[in-house]
Amino acid sequence: MGLFNFVKEAGEKLWDSVTGNGDSARKGKIEEHLKKAGIPGADKVDVKVEGDKVIVSGDGLSQEEKEKILVAAGNVEGIKDVEDQVSVAAGETQSKFYTVKKGDTLSAIAKEVYGNASLYNKIFEANKPMLSHPDKIYPGQVLRIPQ
Repeated sequence: MGLFNFVKEAGEKLWDSVTGNGDSARKGKIEEHLKKAGIPGADKVDVKVEGDKVIVSGDGLSQEEKEKILVAAGNVEGIKDVEDQVSVAAGETQSKFYTVKKGDTLSAIAKEVYGNASLYNKIFEANKPMLSHPDKIYPGQVLRIPQ
């Protein structure tokens, strides 16, 4: 549990200045986004939006499901922070998180974090279904980096 920071100006655009002003409208858009992404466990969490912060709560999820939900909720344009109030079973290893910089590739990130560029697919698989292709990452995007 804790607070995760994201780049507010980066991410998927779910609302515009006309339709997305209210927190309840944003809550619905983020819930829809999580379900549309097909993230397992998305139906087990409650989402609350307070300005540029998303609060995710729930239980009965694996560590991986929780992390994917938090990353998907934060990689939305206009969201700066995601507060984690999701409980998981003890003992599961927590992933690290990496914010993509301009010029990054999954292989360059794998080289930096694992010491081996050919392990890029491990990062890609850990971020499915949010990533549809290894070449489709963008600056400001936060990725899960499994151990």
